[in-house]
Amino acid sequence: MAEHEVAEVRATGRTPETVTAEIGEILKTRSAEGWDLQHVQPIIYNSSTTGYLILFFKREAVGD
Repeated sequence: MAEHEVAEVRATGRTPETVTAEIGEILKTRSAEGWDLQHVQPIIYNSSTTGYLILFFKREAVGD
C-alpha cells in the first residue's frame, strides 16, 4: 500500500531563486525519507501569477 504526502511552496512575492532553493530542500529531505515526487501543481491565487506550488509525493507504506 502507498502513502501520499503534499508539500506547499509559496511563490508570490519571492524570487525564482528563493523558490527553487526551497523546492530543492524539500526534494532533498523527502528523497532521503523514501518519497518520490509524483506531480507539481501551480495554484493561481487572486487571479494573479502563480501563488503556490503544490508538490505531491508518494512512497510505499512503511512496514509493507
